[in-house]
Order: sequence, then C-alpha cells, then structure tokens
Amino acid sequence: MTTRDLCLIILTTLIWGLNFVVIKWGVQDVSAPMMTALRFTLVAVPLVFFVRRPTIPIAVTASYGLLFGCGIWGLVNFAISLGTPAGQASLLLQSSAFMTVVAGALFFSETISGQKLVGIITALVGFISIAWGGLLADSIWGVALVLLAGLSWTICNVLVRIYKPTDILSFIVWSSLFVPIPILIYLVLFTSELTDGVAQFGWRGLMSILFQAGVTTIIGYGVWTRMINKYGLSAVSPYSLLVPVSGLMFGWVLYGETAKPLELIGSILVLVGLAVMSGAFSVILARLNPRT
Repeated sequence: MTTRDLCLIILTTLIWGLNFVVIKWGVQDVSAPMMTALRFTLVAVPLVFFVRRPTIPIAVTASYGLLFGCGIWGLVNFAISLGTPAGQASLLLQSSAFMTVVAGALFFSETISGQKLVGIITALVGFISIAWGGLLADSIWGVALVLLAGLSWTICNVLVRIYKPTDILSFIVWSSLFVPIPILIYLVLFTSELTDGVAQFGWRGLMSILFQAGVTTIIGYGVWTRMINKYGLSAVSPYSLLVPVSGLMFGWVLYGETAKPLELIGSILVLVGLAVMSGAFSVILARLNPRT
C-alpha cells in the first residue's frame, strides 16, 4: 500500500469519527429517519442527472443502496436518537472490520499473514477494551441496532469486492437514489414526521445533513470503495478501527467527553495493532538498523 493511499484511508477514518459527533448534533433538530432520507437525497440529486448509471446490475446497485443507507446509517441514526452515545456507536459499528476480514478469508481466499494476524488480534483486544469501558451503560436496543448496522456494512464491502465498481461516484450516487424511497413511505404511512419534521427543521440539522452527504458519503465512501477495489477486504477494512479512536477524540474536543481508562488503553492497542498490521514497525526498525 502506497503512503498516499494509506494517508487517504486514515483521513477517511478521521472524517467518519467526526461524523458520529455531527449526527449527534443533527438529531437535536431532525428525526433519525428524516435525516437519513435527506442525506441520501442530497447525495443522489442533482448528480444522478449528470452521471451515467453504473454498469453493475441495477438490482445490485439498489441492494447496496438499501444496505448502506437504511441498513447502516438509518440504524445508526436511530440508535443515537435512542440515546446511544456517539462514541459507543462509532465503536460498535467497527465490529464490521473483523466480520469483513473473516469474509475476505472465507469467500475470496484472501491470505492473512502472521504479522497481519498479530496486528488484528492486538486491535481486537483494544476494541474489546473500549467496548468494556462503556457498553454496560448503553441501551440494549441501541447496541443491537448498531451491531446489525455493522453486519450491513460487511455485506456492502462484500458486494464491492465482488462487483468492483469502476466509476465510484456513479455507483455511490445511483445507489443512494434508492435509500429515501422506503423511508419516505414509512414516514407517510406510519408517522406525522414528514410535516412536523420540516416545521421544526433547524440550522444544526441542515449543517449535519450537508456534512454527512458531501463529506462523509461522497468523499469518504468514494475513497473507501476505491481502496477495497485496489487492495482487497482484509487489507483495508481493519483501518476502520481508527474510527472509534477518532470518535473519542472529537467527542473530547467538541463535547468535553472524557474517556475512561479502559477506552484510552483500548485506543492505544488499536493503534499499535494497526501499526503492526500495516508494517509500520518493520519500516521503523529497518531505518533504525540499516543493513550495511
């Protein structure tokens, strides 16, 4: 993996960590279902009129969109609106990193070297440490929803690995077109949020949705999809474990949230695990002890 691509992946995880704080900010003004519908409407419109439909079968594009929009972010937004802390939601969603590595090994015969395995196990210990620090305080329903969102993300990664979309922007835009439809049907048939939500819409909700649509979705997932195409599932997905570390950092900076000792230890272990997995330690040691 090139240094440039590694930096792009790390930048993406920082954006995603900030995104959970932005969601927490936005749900103060707009309901979780409406936030999801508006986010993906802005991703799809007006770009859908200017980019060609991807060559991938439309059923696959629609399935990806529903899993990505409703299955990941619809569930995460709903969990946060139920009171699940943004930092904990960012952590639990990264269960997808481990599920994706397993899927890559089982279904695509992606090899996991000894060094990478050590790094993944170290990061997993860190993941469990962070979870143990705050999981008991969460709503069981919120936890279940975010873990289900993690499974949806894993399936999305598998679809990308199978179909390898070449025009990333087209794939994201057209798949997003299918997200608002079931949400709007739900809002119209079962709630009064479509009218009430518009009446209560505030600037925090607007800024949150714009950030989620433009920065998180189009830029963030554009980079992520391209990197999976280029390097494979097991090489890229573990870096998503940086998201909860980023989420904890932004929660501390923007909301004054203090991390528990286990969360700090877990964050360090995640960073060490990813450094081992990426070979950073080997590069450092080679530079410290050059062969003569």
